[in-house]
Amino acid sequence: MRDSSNLQSPLSEARTNAEATEIATLRDEVARLRKEARTGRMLGVLAAAGVAFGLVAMRDPQAVPVIQTKRLEIVDDAGRVTAMIASTKQGGRLDLWDGTGANTARLGANDLGGDFILWSREGKPVFGAYAQQTGGRAEIGATGGKIGAVIESGPTGGRASLFDGNGDPVVAAGAVPTGGLLRIADAQNHEVAVLEAGASGGSLSLSPTEGATAARLRVSEFGGELDLAAKVGGGRVNASAHDTDAAVIAVSPAGAAKLEATKVGGQLDVLNAKGDRLASLETNDSGGLLVCRTVGDRPLASLGGGASAARGGLLQVYNSEQSPVFAAAVTADGGGRMALGTAAGVATMTAEAGKDDGASLSLVRGGKRSIALLAGASGGLLNLFAATGSPAVVAGTADDAAGGLVLIRSTDGTDLARLGVDEKGSGNVVLFNKDATERRELAGPR
Repeated sequence: MRDSSNLQSPLSEARTNAEATEIATLRDEVARLRKEARTGRMLGVLAAAGVAFGLVAMRDPQAVPVIQTKRLEIVDDAGRVTAMIASTKQGGRLDLWDGTGANTARLGANDLGGDFILWSREGKPVFGAYAQQTGGRAEIGATGGKIGAVIESGPTGGRASLFDGNGDPVVAAGAVPTGGLLRIADAQNHEVAVLEAGASGGSLSLSPTEGATAARLRVSEFGGELDLAAKVGGGRVNASAHDTDAAVIAVSPAGAAKLEATKVGGQLDVLNAKGDRLASLETNDSGGLLVCRTVGDRPLASLGGGASAARGGLLQVYNSEQSPVFAAAVTADGGGRMALGTAAGVATMTAEAGKDDGASLSLVRGGKRSIALLAGASGGLLNLFAATGSPAVVAGTADDAAGGLVLIRSTDGTDLARLGVDEKGSGNVVLFNKDATERRELAGPR
């Protein structure tokens, strides 16, 4: 007989089997959930490891796949965009924002190449670099968003500009076909100075705030040159220095002057408004010479060194035919000499100082003296000359007696008559024959 305590009814057994089945099912579900949890954690770890591995593997271009996107944004902890890489119609573009949210930098492509821009926090451009058809261009911004400086490449080379507060380029430098160029402007952007390299050398031009160039310094193929001009076109000055000469020319509405130095000496010319020389100061073989001229450049008078520098100066006055009609010079003895001439320039009267303290006056005709008046140590002497040039009448002080003496001579110089004072102080007359071999004396009463 079985123990009834160990026997279960069919209903109880069925219940027991059902409970066992539910418990097994619950265990399986718990196990599955635990497995999924472990799998999820494993996938998360693997994902994090994959990202880390990808970041490390990016150092090796051969080990990473290609990532493509049209826009990539980097945000901060507050979710604000601080960097962005995007694609535009011109190409790629990189933008950066600061902590205040201001767009401060941009690097991108344009239709001609690349460009780089920096902004202030106020959104004003402070720097920009661009590609253009002639090369690169860089801009530095100023207060208020205006351009302060520009450097760029132009058709003839590099150039740079500095701008004032009004946005005008008051300083500009650049390369030109002949070399370099520097331009300076005033506050109204009027060009006031230009420094430029030319075909022959450098040049500097200065201008007033209004009007044409007032000063220019330049190098020519021969040497240096300087030009000065009045603001409204009045006076002008030109100076030049060459290998063989140097000159300074001053021009006014009423006339001009020219100072020139050559290999043979210096010269100063005074001109009228038409350019005719009216006066000249020049050098000759004997020294300096001052010449006054007519409008036709004919000399009127000259003063300067004589034919012999050892003698001294010479003064001459000319007629309309340029013949000297008056002259004053220095004699060989160092005394003075003055002459009056005919229309042809032949001397007809000369006055001359003696070596010591005497003087003489001569009247000349046909190149021969006609009358001579002399002041000597013994007194005055008068000579009247014949056409042959020999003295025909001599009047003066006697050497052998106290008193005057008058001699009458023939054309060959023979004494024919003598009127004078004898040794006793009385007047007498002596007559000679034609060859002076016989004489007759007439004495006054005793």
